[in-house]
Amino acid sequence: MPGKSLPAQLRQVLENHVEQSDLVYDEELKGIFERLNSLNDQVERLKANIHQKRLRQEDNP
Repeated sequence: MPGKSLPAQLRQVLENHVEQSDLVYDEELKGIFERLNSLNDQVERLKANIHQKRLRQEDNP
């Protein structure tokens, strides 16, 4: 599915800030990254479920 989810976009922005030394990678940021990864996994599963339901509806109008 095209596009990144919001959690994936947030993680990318935070990683860029760490690379630019705007943020320090510490335990708090590590926890944020872990929670964003978990949330992104949930979002991707939901997107896949929605996609599958739409395909089934198209097959059975």
